[in-house]
Amino acid sequence: ITFGNSLKYLDSSDPNFNDTTTIPELKFDKLLDSLSRLVPRFQFDLPPYFINNARALSTLEGIARSLDPTFNVLTIMYPYALNRLLRNPSQSPVVERTLQQLIRSEVDGRVDRKKMKRLLRDSATISGLPKRRVVWDIMKEREGRKLVVDI
Repeated sequence: ITFGNSLKYLDSSDPNFNDTTTIPELKFDKLLDSLSRLVPRFQFDLPPYFINNARALSTLEGIARSLDPTFNVLTIMYPYALNRLLRNPSQSPVVERTLQQLIRSEVDGRVDRKKMKRLLRDSATISGLPKRRVVWDIMKEREGRKLVVDI
């Protein structure tokens, strides 16, 4: 499996699509190890603060896992990530494009109800929150209310 394929969000029409969602696990120590192998291979520079932040997150994650072996950082990051994705305070075209790819049909550009339903289900699974709470979190943001109007 290639790196690009590992990041691919499968479409329900894809034969490899499995309708059950598992919560992905993000381990900062493994991420840092992988990055340390990729940097010299592809000759790109990471700012020192990135490495320091990754080490700090890896340490904090290790402490949290020692206290609770079921700890998953993605469940903690979900509300923040959802808020940033919807608000896009930096007006980043990459963030906007990512959101649009997650919710719109590639064929006609309209909001795809299946994609929205899957995104809602995945958000509820990852966060451990009920779907109603996820919808409420979305509706609290002005951009979230605009999204609902598009549906």
